[in-house]
Amino acid sequence: MRALDRLVTGAGPFGIVACADCRYGATVPQLSESELERHYSDQYYEDFYEHSGQDAEGLLHRLRQRFRERAAKRRYERRPYRTSAEQPGRVLDVGCGSGQLLASYASRGWETYGIDPSAAATAAAARRGATVHQGTLADQPWAPGSFDLITFQHTLEHILDPLDALARAARLLAPGGLLIVDVPNWDCWQRRLFGNRWFHLDLPRHQQHFSPRALRKASDRLGLQVRGAGTTSTAISSSYSLHYLIAGHWTPGWKLWLSYGLGILALPAVLLVDRVIGGDCCFIAMGRGPTPHKRE
Repeated sequence: MRALDRLVTGAGPFGIVACADCRYGATVPQLSESELERHYSDQYYEDFYEHSGQDAEGLLHRLRQRFRERAAKRRYERRPYRTSAEQPGRVLDVGCGSGQLLASYASRGWETYGIDPSAAATAAAARRGATVHQGTLADQPWAPGSFDLITFQHTLEHILDPLDALARAARLLAPGGLLIVDVPNWDCWQRRLFGNRWFHLDLPRHQQHFSPRALRKASDRLGLQVRGAGTTSTAISSSYSLHYLIAGHWTPGWKLWLSYGLGILALPAVLLVDRVIGGDCCFIAMGRGPTPHKRE
């Protein structure tokens, strides 16, 4: 598959080569960190993650902001982030963004930590009460065994060496700790339907493209035990894929709002198909040693 950077620069096309066995894809060429920098912008962070924390202006923008907040809250109350018989401890979110996930854990009594290379992201997460480090796992300040739970929420697909990142994170787990990875599902029906206009491709920022099978193989390579795995649905992603079909690239204005409307109309059918054959995102929960927390 080949696709443009439809969100920020319009550059490309970039390619994806995929393994037919484990259904893992890699973006080609693999760009260096310095080459990738120009494909991240204030627009990228604010349009999708709203790091500034400012209230949206205008009725439609406020409705979108409220929808995103409610969707995030519902997502964090479900697999893979919610635990049953939960005993709060210390949680680290790798690529913490604006800190929404950490705020959800804090409300349940967890001590929250975040790491992100973006200054805007770490500032936003700090405003939500997290202890944050601006940087990566390669320069993180914490001792081995520091965390009971480590999460990669739509982060691993951005990382140039995902196995190295997971190995570094695993060393930070306390005995019996849990490592959760949540990523777009390269093997889903929406990717096949929308092709190179599938929103979750997000080339070239997404350097890796995972399937449930690929995540299990990564767990095997790391010597970690699978504690849970599955797929989930992202309510708004089909709207963005429809937007790329209509406009070809990210285009604020009436075409974007039309895409939202069409996405809302299609959402019941999308969720039904997701339930039957799998959603547009996939997750895995991995650990080493005894399980301290029962997963829902």
